[in-house]
Amino acid sequence: MRLNFLQNHPLNTNSNQILISSKYPNISPIDPKESTQLQKDSKNFAEKFGGDKAHSFGFLCGDWLEFFLKLYPSYKIAYAIGNHQQSYQAFKMLNFKAIPIAPDKKNAQIQIKSVTKAIQNQCDCFIIPFINEDILTFNPIEKIKEELSKSLKKFLLIIDVSAALSLNITLPKILDAQTLFLINGESLGILRGNGAIITKDFKQPQILPQSLLNPKLFEAFLNAMHSPIQKQENTKNKFYQYLQIELKNHINLFSPLKNTPPNCLALRFSSIKVRNLLQSLLLQKIHAINGAQCLYGLSMPSFVLQEMGYSEMDSRELLSISYNTTIKDDTLIKLSKAISYSYKQIRQLEV
Repeated sequence: MRLNFLQNHPLNTNSNQILISSKYPNISPIDPKESTQLQKDSKNFAEKFGGDKAHSFGFLCGDWLEFFLKLYPSYKIAYAIGNHQQSYQAFKMLNFKAIPIAPDKKNAQIQIKSVTKAIQNQCDCFIIPFINEDILTFNPIEKIKEELSKSLKKFLLIIDVSAALSLNITLPKILDAQTLFLINGESLGILRGNGAIITKDFKQPQILPQSLLNPKLFEAFLNAMHSPIQKQENTKNKFYQYLQIELKNHINLFSPLKNTPPNCLALRFSSIKVRNLLQSLLLQKIHAINGAQCLYGLSMPSFVLQEMGYSEMDSRELLSISYNTTIKDDTLIKLSKAISYSYKQIRQLEV
């Protein structure tokens, strides 16, 4: 069973076949027929979000680094910890100061007071995910937009909506000339390195990265949007209750369940390195992760938790769970018992 749905979305075979269906990697720069079709696909995809144009964006570290460098001359950047791991990696490489905004420990969300403080520090560009990496919590995007509109005449709000699309969550209608949406193709099952920026009435194209475009990118995105993974029954509360029955005070949460999407849990297992738990669960064909850096084989605990103020050891206690299948009660109980058994075995061995 796979419990890492959000971070390891299944590939969409049909969409990827479209993506690689071009005979040549570049369209003709002078053939109006080819450019017209590309513009049509871009417009049709953007309209799914209330936008008027989609732009290619690779979503890897180098793409993010270019984006930061293009934003820098025009804006002072406030960067939300909880963005994609590749974005965070680029952020750490910057040779100019961008203001980090971390989720608070209590709610595991970006707080309005943190946004207000960044505004007081002259920040006017905010890069914030709809759902935080690793800790799997919603950020109050609409309230953040209201705060920016109230406090600043000129600003740019850049929102990564990828995880929301994975979960088929309806997005707020807030796209405008000062708000951009970012989409990682991986979150729709499209091959890594293919993403998009959605704009509406945008007057600053010079700040957007100049990613080389796959001619079939937006057609592939449209195909993926036409066949989204369907919503399933939300059983996260039951799952956590069953785990509590088995583990009692040895299990807790890094993120309150009220602030996480359906079937998403940021579990905290007391006094163990979750990596050892993952190895044990894998033998039972249960796939899960500590966080994005664990998934990518970097052997490091959650950067999000560490930026929030947790120690490295504390951060190793995270099991970041997300699933998009309807799991019946008897299966939830079996899962809880399997996780509990593995946890208790690890504790005994460590003693």
